[in-house]
Amino acid sequence: MTPAAGMVLGGRYTLTRRIAVGGMGEVWAADDGAVGREVALKVLKSEYTGQQEFLRRLRVEARNSSALSHPNIAQMYDYGEQEGTGFLVMELVDGEPLADLLERQHTVDLPRLLPMLAGAARGLDHAHQAGVVHRDVKPGNILLAASTGAVKLTDFGVSMAPNQAQMTATGMVMGTAQYLSPEQAIGKPATARSDMYALGVIAYEATAGKRPFTGKTPVDIAVAHVNAPVPPLPASVDPRWAALVYRMLDKDPKKRWPTAGDLADDLDRLAAQLRAENAGEGADAGGGAVYISQSTGLPLGSAAQPSGSPGSAGLPPRISPAPSRRSTGVTTGSSAAATAVGGSRASSSAASRRESTLAYQAARRRRTRLTAVAVIAALALLIAAITTLTRSHSDTQPADGAPRTLLRPAVTALPHPETDFLLLGWDNMNSPDHPTFRAV
Repeated sequence: MTPAAGMVLGGRYTLTRRIAVGGMGEVWAADDGAVGREVALKVLKSEYTGQQEFLRRLRVEARNSSALSHPNIAQMYDYGEQEGTGFLVMELVDGEPLADLLERQHTVDLPRLLPMLAGAARGLDHAHQAGVVHRDVKPGNILLAASTGAVKLTDFGVSMAPNQAQMTATGMVMGTAQYLSPEQAIGKPATARSDMYALGVIAYEATAGKRPFTGKTPVDIAVAHVNAPVPPLPASVDPRWAALVYRMLDKDPKKRWPTAGDLADDLDRLAAQLRAENAGEGADAGGGAVYISQSTGLPLGSAAQPSGSPGSAGLPPRISPAPSRRSTGVTTGSSAAATAVGGSRASSSAASRRESTLAYQAARRRRTRLTAVAVIAALALLIAAITTLTRSHSDTQPADGAPRTLLRPAVTALPHPETDFLLLGWDNMNSPDHPTFRAV
């Protein structure tokens, strides 16, 4: 079935105009004749009509989305199937995806970006509390309402919920390469903290105007998420914000926030602090106060840096003006006086920064040496594996007469690595000792 304007689905939804086209379906605006409202319909593409795998994914999205009701999640109203295809009926958001905004202006000012990401984090937190992990958080799945500026998460097509049958074989993972967490890339199950990592990639992209990791193929990008250090943000970026971005992108999931709600709280707290500073509120000639993250007990600008990213030495925390009582920031009480900045403190701080910079440079040299050693070791293992495979290729039967299973080393690139969906896994599930990535 090919969706077209004027087509009626489910006996009540009349398609009016096509809004967008994705990898698996088309999104249409439609009139709901039963209740007299305009809705959005996600309809499978015509080439997938009758294909049970795609129908199953759409059913999963319907089931997982129907369990969620939150201001930051696009509401799912109905699901139906007709003539071998399926369709989701959802809340129509009058606006655009964040992907369109980034394509148009590349970066987003921090006062606007922080509420966007906080809204997305709160939507994710609601989903996580319901046991649903999104697994495909990206700018195209974050909708921005034109009239209210509200943020709506959408597309739970590859989400995972409790008691749900796996959509892939053991050792395989689904996601979009540019926003894939390191743990997903190596085949571990996606968790709530994996969604936070994807949100961190979006935060980095909206701040720096580019994604932290790129490559010629989805496999290259996935490997970079696992092994490459996070590139430093521009020096002009507020160090308090940089610290939050680096923590979202920490390769160790345990070093990210315990919940997406905790992340949203820190984003809101920094936004309130920036508003207070811009309004000139809370000025204190005697010194300032440091905003404390409730989830870590650390100042917002001094959160631990992620493994493999620029150290905190390169981005010293900013001591901010004390907030007024109207501000939502949390300050230290009796310790506020201890943050007063004097002449001697300024000189010692400069010396400390110089020492920290030298320490960072030394650590970077050590990482470079370790990376070189790792590359040499990987090449040696690769040569050994190829030699083993070559020798075993001529021997099709082992001594016991059982058929031999050979690994097929193959890496297949997707045609459009910037937009296509990524499926990674073992090339041969019977040979776990000789893993290779493949993209299909």
